[in-house]
Amino acid sequence: MQVSQARNHYAWQQAYQDALFEFDRTRLRPKLEEALKAVQDRLFEVRFHPADRSEVMRLQDAKHKIMLLAKLEGMQTLNVR
Repeated sequence: MQVSQARNHYAWQQAYQDALFEFDRTRLRPKLEEALKAVQDRLFEVRFHPADRSEVMRLQDAKHKIMLLAKLEGMQTLNVR
């Protein structure tokens, strides 16, 4: 695994955890957006490189949970760059 791939492997997990454990509603949306972007970036990255299937499943699960949390919080859409 290349250094950037290894960094991205952990970056999405950290961003996801930061969003899940954010209790300040004013800071939740940006954290959810950051987490979703990190997850999507990693999913894009592993599309072109062989990846551990369990990571892909964790990424898909994280994406689903981010979207569900956003919906439960009344956010219609998340702005991801």
